[in-house]
Amino acid sequence: MEQTFHDLCNEQKQGPIRGFFVLSIFIETAIGIVREHLILLMEGNIIKSILANPGSAAITSFILSLPLGLTFVAFMLDIGPLVKLLNYLFTIEGQQGDMNMLGRIVIFGGLLLLPVALVLNLRPMLRRLGPEGKRRFSAINLFVGAIILLLIIFTWGGLVLEEIYCLRGIRCD
Repeated sequence: MEQTFHDLCNEQKQGPIRGFFVLSIFIETAIGIVREHLILLMEGNIIKSILANPGSAAITSFILSLPLGLTFVAFMLDIGPLVKLLNYLFTIEGQQGDMNMLGRIVIFGGLLLLPVALVLNLRPMLRRLGPEGKRRFSAINLFVGAIILLLIIFTWGGLVLEEIYCLRGIRCD
């Protein structure tokens, strides 16, 4: 690699344009990185490695649970500017409480993605490793899993509780 770099450097010094050496190396390296990642994606091994690595599984599941999690935290903590923005984005103007299509996608899609995120997060810990068949627990997966599980309990549990109240005629919004 060092010899190749020196050859490129000497070739660039002899050329008419000298200032673009670093830029050309940067562009060539970026193109090579993208090309290598595309090759990995086309082979299909990247999904297996993402789900097997505890850190990347935790990050993936955290990203999947983020839209509903941020929405839930904003409404529960009543963060003024964020609640106004979310109400503007998620509801039909002039009709209080009626959700538009974006609101339905975020809420219902987020509710469906939470169990998927939890399973993706816990999957590396459920695999047996080695000849003894022992499981390896990761602190990041336990932490992210606990957060997602709490989010599932509060969101799904709140919906079930709301329906129970409504069926009994106590409070029906």
